[in-house]
Amino acid sequence: MKSIFDNTKFGNLPVSSRIIRNGLWESQFDSQKNLTQDVYDRYEKLARNNVGLIETELISMYTHDRFSDYTHYINSPFFIKEFKEITDLVHEHGVPILAQIGFVNCNVNGKQMMEVNDLTLEDIRTIQADYVMAAKKISFAGFDGVELCVGNNFYLSRVMDPFENTRQDDYGGSTFNRVRMVLEIIKLIKKITGLHVHCKVNLYQDEEDSLEICKILAENGADSLQITRFLSPQYFRKGQNQDMLVNFADKVAREVDIPVVLGGGRSDMDKITDLINNTGIDFISMQRPFVKDPAFLTQWKMDGHGKSECKTCNNCYWKKQSVCLIESNDI
Repeated sequence: MKSIFDNTKFGNLPVSSRIIRNGLWESQFDSQKNLTQDVYDRYEKLARNNVGLIETELISMYTHDRFSDYTHYINSPFFIKEFKEITDLVHEHGVPILAQIGFVNCNVNGKQMMEVNDLTLEDIRTIQADYVMAAKKISFAGFDGVELCVGNNFYLSRVMDPFENTRQDDYGGSTFNRVRMVLEIIKLIKKITGLHVHCKVNLYQDEEDSLEICKILAENGADSLQITRFLSPQYFRKGQNQDMLVNFADKVAREVDIPVVLGGGRSDMDKITDLINNTGIDFISMQRPFVKDPAFLTQWKMDGHGKSECKTCNNCYWKKQSVCLIESNDI
């Protein structure tokens, strides 16, 4: 029987828990845009309290992207120095850590807010080169891997979207062509850095196409996948619920030979144990329960059961902080 606290492997990374902390964003900076001590303390507390793997808060690829006001960004002059301190803290507790990177608005080569279908080959090569440079910095900072945000409403998710991408060249049309840009990024990152490449991908409206995207990623260099749900209202369907995401992630897990992570909305130890034993899904990611209490997994492990006290109020989401605004913890 599988346990949440099994010693197992996440690809080539040894982990001591099947629970992955998925970051979102945080705004704890000083006046010089340096990370505050609260951020270092948060990562250290996460690492020493039975989390299996940590994904950082969002690191924006571009300084003027939509999220740059309240996220880290890869071109910060302090990035390597500050995050090397974080990865060292986390590694002291034997926990692997991935850097989560992505962008929403495409502003490259002097052009603003470009749509997927307007990208030139030069624009595509610029974006790919930017990802390679980001991966080098991530490697220098001591990370074990990189999480490519190619899900939700991040730009590369729209490149893979069969409804948004209507290109007529090698980067549009078939499922493989729509994934090609991401595949080339993965290949370059692995060739130059050797980092574990984790991809957060959407369940789009077309489930068969979504499954094909996951299989293509798994067969062409992705080391692990995290399944999430597209955020745009155009994909909302009456009755859409968590079961749909579970069923799809289970299907993906049975079709690919790499770890598959189910994201979002689970915070009950007994239900998670039941899920990992009755589906092909081996890993669960959480974000908001860790905002409420970075140490809750230690209590779960001691008691053998438990449920997060997070109320899912989403204040941490709307306020853009990794701090619970109902009852702040001493972290």
